[in-house]
Amino acid sequence: MLQLIKNEWIKLAKKLSTWIMLAILVGSTIGITVIIKVANPEAMKANDLFATLTDMTSFLNLFVVVVAASSIAEEFSRGTIKFLLIRPYSRTQIFAAKFMNSLLFAILGTVVLGITSFVSANLILKSQSPLAVMTSYGTWSALQVALVTAFVNLILVILYLTITMFISATMRSQAMAVGLGGGVLFGSSLVNSFLAIGIAKYPWLKWNLFNTLNIRETIPQLAGIKLDSYFTLDFWQSLGALGIYSVLFYFFANWIFSARDVALS
Repeated sequence: MLQLIKNEWIKLAKKLSTWIMLAILVGSTIGITVIIKVANPEAMKANDLFATLTDMTSFLNLFVVVVAASSIAEEFSRGTIKFLLIRPYSRTQIFAAKFMNSLLFAILGTVVLGITSFVSANLILKSQSPLAVMTSYGTWSALQVALVTAFVNLILVILYLTITMFISATMRSQAMAVGLGGGVLFGSSLVNSFLAIGIAKYPWLKWNLFNTLNIRETIPQLAGIKLDSYFTLDFWQSLGALGIYSVLFYFFANWIFSARDVALS
């Protein structure tokens, strides 16, 4: 199993697109910081950006979706899936290795984003100690907020990965997997706005997939801050729902991948 993950990581590291995506992540983070500095240098301090990872987690998640989609779809489109399946590993192990490899990329991207956000914010904006308290998060320091934000985003990444790999295994299309995965990623707020009326009338609708994606907005609850009344799910409810959705999508994605006929690939 470890050898499978290693092989998948080597394939990912050899792709130029992998390093381009990380470079774009770094460049965009620095670029946003520069824009903020030019537009209103007194509006934000270093910790305001660092604590939220410069609000670049959505870009990172999009790149993770691309990696996850290509890990399966490219195997089918290039016909290399046949060579992969003749090795002494089950399809479940192969699928798990691809999932773990995508998650490792997400962790690497999170580390890169965190470092870039901290360095660029303190070099370009008014520098601050990462241990300084963020008043909007009770007694939490900027470092604590940044770490929790990164952790919660990785929880969301797991869901995005399972959805993307489910689509990719079902349709064998990288473009479709990226498109639908990106739709879930960026369209959740739009869908939530339409569901808000329905949730008010039918409370059970609050457990819908898109509503659970608001978990990042409930992070202050962990710091002892009372949430506003418009949050229909608190942090722990969202966490539990995300866990259930992730397990279900992973189970069905693995089942479809294991049952797929590769004779025509």
